[in-house]
Amino acid sequence: MTILYLFIIGSLVSCKKGELASVTETIVTAPLDTVKNTIPPVIDPVSTGPVVTIGTGSGILVLKNQEGKNFKITAGTYSGFQFENIKNCTVDGKNAAKIVGGGVTINTVNGLTLGGFSISNTSTRAVDIYNQANDLILKDIQISNVTDVTISNHINNKYDGTAASFSNNIQLLNIKADNILTFFASDGGISNSGFTGLIKNFVMKGCTITNSPNLSDGVWLPCAEDYVIANNVIDKVNASNNNHNGIFHLSGNGKIYNNKCTNHQGNMVRAWLFSITKAGVVEIYNNIVYNSTRYGAFELQVPPYIKAFSTFKPADAKVYNNTVGKLNTGLPKFFEGRLLDVYEMFGNIQVYNNLVFEDSDNIILNRMSADPITKNSDNIYKNTWSEAVSDLTSFRSLVPGVGAQ
Repeated sequence: MTILYLFIIGSLVSCKKGELASVTETIVTAPLDTVKNTIPPVIDPVSTGPVVTIGTGSGILVLKNQEGKNFKITAGTYSGFQFENIKNCTVDGKNAAKIVGGGVTINTVNGLTLGGFSISNTSTRAVDIYNQANDLILKDIQISNVTDVTISNHINNKYDGTAASFSNNIQLLNIKADNILTFFASDGGISNSGFTGLIKNFVMKGCTITNSPNLSDGVWLPCAEDYVIANNVIDKVNASNNNHNGIFHLSGNGKIYNNKCTNHQGNMVRAWLFSITKAGVVEIYNNIVYNSTRYGAFELQVPPYIKAFSTFKPADAKVYNNTVGKLNTGLPKFFEGRLLDVYEMFGNIQVYNNLVFEDSDNIILNRMSADPITKNSDNIYKNTWSEAVSDLTSFRSLVPGVGAQ
């Protein structure tokens, strides 16, 4: 998956916006929906047993054909790590190992928890994933100054219902990325013949992406079921960029919640919706989005090329309890920034309890769709930030029950 391909995909859909006024100035009386933040637990494959020290402190660290072991990486500066045919192992750099000018190759893993190191100053991909990846947990990694896709998943198997035909439980946890291009990109998609590159239970949680003027799509998932994007912080990205991107550009279905995205260009979420093995829902809630130079906070749509596939099945969407403000400030201004851009998605939509402030007007939605909005209530607009939130750091809502909670 190259950056050029991400740009081409992003340009397939028109950015022309229509408008629909939908503002309710009454205080919400309905209770907040019960939030079910179910994330697969982080369980290191090996909780007890001896720790084996590996690596010399320099060169390329190679680990192959291992099962059920704990490894500690010798402190030092490496040119790369290579892991192949690993099952139920942990590998920990103890925050003393670093890769400079290179990256990590992961090939055929079923149970690998890898972390505790840094990657910096590389013109190649920081992490490449090949062949098979299940229960792969990348956590507590510092990444900086990467001029290619940061984490690239090359697995593109045709889904046939068997466990070998998809990836399951890839988790990115507490990764700190600064001055990078796309954070995670995967191969795959939907076609008339079915699905390829399917990832089930993808999780990105507790990560930060900062100071990345050419990020473009921050996360590109072309085929994912039950993804979870939660508790991430995005700040100062895409300052040099002017394409239509999504910080989280996600195709399939899942949940996006408790994220904070500030000082950026692009939609925080571009959700391209479809169901895969079961009826799917996209939920976007408890997010904070503030100060974008281009585009609204969220986009929901099914691009025409996806709708044309015989395998396409629609998914529903819920957008609620988000706080967004000061959107689409860039000039020239071709359209106004809104809470939500709704294109044709062929499913039901619910939009409620959202707090919007400091835009050019009080219009909440750009609507280019005839899809039914089955719930459209208690979306509150305020002219200034001081009427809406306590401050521009925590963004604590001043409207009870409305906005991010």
